[in-house]
Amino acid sequence: MNAVSKRRAKRLILTGVAGLTAMTLAGCASSSGGGGEAGGALVLYTWAASEGDQAQWADFISGAQAEDPDLDISVEGPSFNDYWTKVKTRLSGSNPPCLLTTQAARAQELGELLMPLDDLIEKSGFDIDNIDASMLSGMTVDGSIRAIPYDAEPIVLFYNVEAFQAAGLELPGAEYTRDQFIADAKALTDGENKGLALAPGIFIPNAWSLADGVPAVTEDGELDLTNADFVEQMQSFFDLVSVEGVAKAPEAADGSEVSQQAFTSGAVPMLIEGPWMYGSFADTADFTLGVTIVPSTSGEAAAMTAGSGFGIAANCERPDEAFAAIEALTSLSVQEKQAEARGIVPARIEALPAWAEGKTEGASEVVEALLSNATPQRTTPTWNQVETLMTQYGVQGYRGELTAEEIMDTIQNSVQG
Repeated sequence: MNAVSKRRAKRLILTGVAGLTAMTLAGCASSSGGGGEAGGALVLYTWAASEGDQAQWADFISGAQAEDPDLDISVEGPSFNDYWTKVKTRLSGSNPPCLLTTQAARAQELGELLMPLDDLIEKSGFDIDNIDASMLSGMTVDGSIRAIPYDAEPIVLFYNVEAFQAAGLELPGAEYTRDQFIADAKALTDGENKGLALAPGIFIPNAWSLADGVPAVTEDGELDLTNADFVEQMQSFFDLVSVEGVAKAPEAADGSEVSQQAFTSGAVPMLIEGPWMYGSFADTADFTLGVTIVPSTSGEAAAMTAGSGFGIAANCERPDEAFAAIEALTSLSVQEKQAEARGIVPARIEALPAWAEGKTEGASEVVEALLSNATPQRTTPTWNQVETLMTQYGVQGYRGELTAEEIMDTIQNSVQG
């Protein structure tokens, strides 16, 4: 019997069905006692509308059942975009689920829905020290941990190795200054063929700013877009188009797939994205995939991490069982499997070598360097408005029609007004 099963056996007895048959994907509430009744399947409410989502949760559950054969989990939920509003309604309905997913960026928004886990962590002896500190910070609300992360994704700069070599440029690694990055981007720019692909919105500009240690949201959860340091960071990002000429202004209607396709097709040799895209990019691109840090002024590695985790609903009446499920779902073997099969950067530090398998030389060193100095993406309950307004007004910033100061002031006032 493994460690998770031993702890589980000491604390509780569950009835369940082993194997993938335990996972029932449904659009309505489970009738098996997911939130309140003893026994029956624990319901995991998450983003589960797409085939990719369903396959991922099936993999998580089958891996967790290898750790704990008694584990019985059913899954339900809407699309990712709908999840953040529908989860609130679902928890107020009949027989609410016990298990929830959240992103570190949205933990503050869902904070009241999530049970503080500190007592359960101490009671179970869960080794919290082996979980990425930045992600735990992102999952902490009002001083208590609300979810256990399963991935820790530091935003990186992908580049076309052959394009760099053809231009006679040194391949960047775990250090990369902004001055060198701009010089390289200019060397890789030829007229309308630019060096960097951009997507609309605030996610990537926020990663750029956090590479220099400047957040958009304070540690107290307050929106801080008009802070002079953040405004300066946003202006330097807009200037990549309007001043440096190394990127094209994205269109507000563009999805992230537009910039991704420009990169994987070889049309544009650099792109800032999450490392979860490595497998997809490697399968699509007809060139060697390079990975470096989002450039910082000093050249030192510093990352914005994004990632998700499992939490327990505040109104769950089976918290011990739910936390035992989380232990299994975030175990070392499950995270190693997810890293190898799906390319996610695991939140468990000891599982990082599994992500390095099959990656180009130096990629894992870059990720490790970034995780050693990482800050979670923090957002506010109004972040959807921030994203929408940045998508709308950011285009004018890239074109030099509005300054970052004007745009950040407009967004901050619109959201808070």
